[in-house]
Amino acid sequence: MAKAVFNRQFDATDTTKGVSIRVRPSGDPQTLPRWVIAQAVEAGAAVRHSTIKAPAKAAQSEEN
Repeated sequence: MAKAVFNRQFDATDTTKGVSIRVRPSGDPQTLPRWVIAQAVEAGAAVRHSTIKAPAKAAQSEEN
């Protein structure tokens, strides 16, 4: 699953699976299958939302 913010209504269709999904615009990121997000970004209907967080800092040990 992936996240994206949709700026207009978008209808995604996967003919190999026989699936259609209608996505309504929203200011909040929506979680959808990657193939839906890929089609929407290509059509200009959505912008991917990055959920990658910065790695946690490692604890520093003081060894003297």
